Amino acid sequence: MPQSQTTQPARFEFLDSLRGWAILGVISTHCSWFSGGDFRGKPFASAGLYGVQLFFMVSAFTIFLTLERALSREPAIVRSFYIRRVLRILPMFWVGIVLYAFAPGREHYYTDFNMGASYYVLTAILQHGWHPLYINSVVPGGWSIAVEVTFYIVAPLLFIRIKNWQNALWFFLVTLLLCEAANYCLRMVIDHKLLFQEVSPELLHQFSTKWFPAQLPVFACGILTYYLVKALPATFRNKRNGLVILAAGLMVLYNAVDMGGHRIVPEQVVFALGFGLFILALAIFPFPLFVNNATAFMGRISYSFYLMHFVIMAGEINMLQKHCPDLFSRPAMAYVALFFAALLGAVPVSWITYKCVEQPFIRLGSTLVKKLNSTQEKTIKTGALLTPADP
Repeated sequence: MPQSQTTQPARFEFLDSLRGWAILGVISTHCSWFSGGDFRGKPFASAGLYGVQLFFMVSAFTIFLTLERALSREPAIVRSFYIRRVLRILPMFWVGIVLYAFAPGREHYYTDFNMGASYYVLTAILQHGWHPLYINSVVPGGWSIAVEVTFYIVAPLLFIRIKNWQNALWFFLVTLLLCEAANYCLRMVIDHKLLFQEVSPELLHQFSTKWFPAQLPVFACGILTYYLVKALPATFRNKRNGLVILAAGLMVLYNAVDMGGHRIVPEQVVFALGFGLFILALAIFPFPLFVNNATAFMGRISYSFYLMHFVIMAGEINMLQKHCPDLFSRPAMAYVALFFAALLGAVPVSWITYKCVEQPFIRLGSTLVKKLNSTQEKTIKTGALLTPADP
């Protein structure tokens, strides 16, 4: 997506801010789960779990943006993409594997504790997303990393095939059919007792909503949003139009909360459609309420925050239950206390891991890509010099 040099920082701040809102949604969900009961507004607090889908959409948007920008300046964009992605995701995730092998945090989530070596091996190579017992066991919340990495595998191919918003729309519609077909096949396999007989119905249900085929339409919606932003004429990009689209997106999200399970379009896709409008609105005009230094900062540390907050929250829950047991008799107060305690506890830890783990490996990825590209360019130039000129 062509952008002037002057607009580049604002664009990345808007994407960082979207990640910031996504991680705040995830934290809100977990705080509502552990608040001790129902309270006014809990359905909205719990709906923050779809912040993961916002992460997926921002990821698809950013990947297509990055690949398009790389077309004109890198000789091997697919190789460069995979190097950067592996070094962006893997080191911090390995930290999470080691951390949760010893620290608390898993016990509050859908976790199988009878884990052998295969659990750790498949999780370490990011291929734990294809079995209901493996997908979320070693690292809490690790299912989303497995799904994200699976999308990375196919993203360059999708980038080659999808060139405009019309292609993206067709792809989105096809993924809806693929999602339903994959879940139908999963149900048939389970009903005919071919696989997963040792897995509880609750875990099977969680798996059917989390695995990659169920999330593929969300990524497709992110790709569609990218091409819609790219196709918008300059005359349309103003505050008034952004406000109209923002209102429409928030209305979709509001009505998606607590809709229940009986619908033609899966719940995560309904939220993705609302998020698509939300992203479109902020791309047109970065409203300060949503795009600001605080949300952009949260977005930059969001990956570390996502992996670290489980152990931080486990410690806070135990401490509050021990020292303030009456707090959980007032669920709304417990929710607020947990939310701000999670921020106070996890932000500094996440900032440290972001600076000490994420950033060094991000720089390593960039350095390695530049070195490989430089070597390739020198080889190409040398070959051109050695090749006789055409008569």
